[in-house]
Amino acid sequence: MANISEFNRIFHPRGVAVVGVSSNPAKFGNIFFSGLIEAGSNVYPINLKEKEILGREAYPSIKEIPHDVDYAVISIPASGIPKIIEDCGEKGVKAVSIYTAEYSESGTKEGIKREKELVDAAKKANVRIIGPNCIGIYCPSGRLSFFPGISMERGDLGFISQSGGHAEEFAYEAESWGITFSKIISYGNACDVNCEELLAYLAEDPETKIIGIYVEGVKDGRRFLDTLKDAARQKPVVIWKGGATDGGSRAVASHTGSLAGSPEIWSAAIKQSGAIEVSGRDEFADTLSAIRYLSRPSGKAAGIVGAGGGASVASTDICEMNGLTVPSLEVKTMEELSKIVPPMGTSVKNPVDLSYFLIQNFSLFEECTELVAADPNVDMLIVHVSHLDMMVKSRPSDLETIFKTLIDTKKMMADRFPKKPLVVILHPTGSTDVEIEKVKLRKRLVKEGMCVYPSISRAARALSNLASLEIE
Repeated sequence: MANISEFNRIFHPRGVAVVGVSSNPAKFGNIFFSGLIEAGSNVYPINLKEKEILGREAYPSIKEIPHDVDYAVISIPASGIPKIIEDCGEKGVKAVSIYTAEYSESGTKEGIKREKELVDAAKKANVRIIGPNCIGIYCPSGRLSFFPGISMERGDLGFISQSGGHAEEFAYEAESWGITFSKIISYGNACDVNCEELLAYLAEDPETKIIGIYVEGVKDGRRFLDTLKDAARQKPVVIWKGGATDGGSRAVASHTGSLAGSPEIWSAAIKQSGAIEVSGRDEFADTLSAIRYLSRPSGKAAGIVGAGGGASVASTDICEMNGLTVPSLEVKTMEELSKIVPPMGTSVKNPVDLSYFLIQNFSLFEECTELVAADPNVDMLIVHVSHLDMMVKSRPSDLETIFKTLIDTKKMMADRFPKKPLVVILHPTGSTDVEIEKVKLRKRLVKEGMCVYPSISRAARALSNLASLEIE
């Protein structure tokens, strides 16, 4: 296992070589190279024929680069890679990531043999391998990026992904969740550097405060679970296990050559470790966002404020199906609510239903939320905004009122009830024009540090996971 200083040099390299770069922008070598240029890396292209690529001097071999190189990205046919690794060893390169596939994940004898030869070459050269069949490392503080167009804003979430596709998607989409990363590692087949090493590193990494993992299978289950348990004692860990069905397990075998294992055994072991297991992409993102922005509640009792009788009934069912409770409010709380909530077609029970009066007076939201949050039976608040079609089409200026009211509500909750997390639901709309305005509103709210979800079910699941955390 590499120690912390060795991994620090890989994530913060003095120089990066890209093997397999050409002037063809459609080739992945070119895409990797462009991303690293955009990230500000000291990056050097390797090409036997071309002298210059994208304005940078090209070299025929890594050994010819007259600068320190600690990390190399390789995107060439498998047959030539052992020689490249040998050159990396002579140059003093600490690690390589290999995009090339057709190794053990292919399930063929040839692929398995090629992967073993790769490992043997790396051991002989004293070079660590990330992959193969991966997109490598993203680290804003180390000026490393997968591809062009990915934000280089530094964050505190470390993400380990056996899937290159998930690593890429999360890097591009995280801004819309209000999340920024310390590091993302796509590790593919894990022929050398494995999930356990990366997890142990992130657990000690001062740049990383929260850890997310997408894993399909591991080679040493006991070691993985011991490492997971140790990491979960130090930082919140959210794990998405791929291959939770028979069909998914078969897909895992052909994707990264891993053994998925029994879903029931995995779930029991993850729960015992103190990590949070999620069942899919949306829950993964929602839970990480909740951990990033919300305080941990003292319990799972939700107070709900919004509009619509049917929505109130549905939200109660959904919350309770997702592990939350929707308790009765104290008589005193309902009496105070009755003083400000009009009596016709509304309810001051939990959920609090403001009906169409919310359209006329959106400030009711903050006033009612404050009263519900003060109730000792409530541990968290869910406020849901519906009727956006009606509001935006009749009075477009209401969007600014909604934004200001929700931000004021967030500030009030932070000042008065810092241990009671608040989430916002922006329900789907029926008009494309209104949906566009809703997306803009959501983006502004997320930028202000609010957790905004598209449905009660997604919010309830994230809050339930947040309340299950065993560490602050």
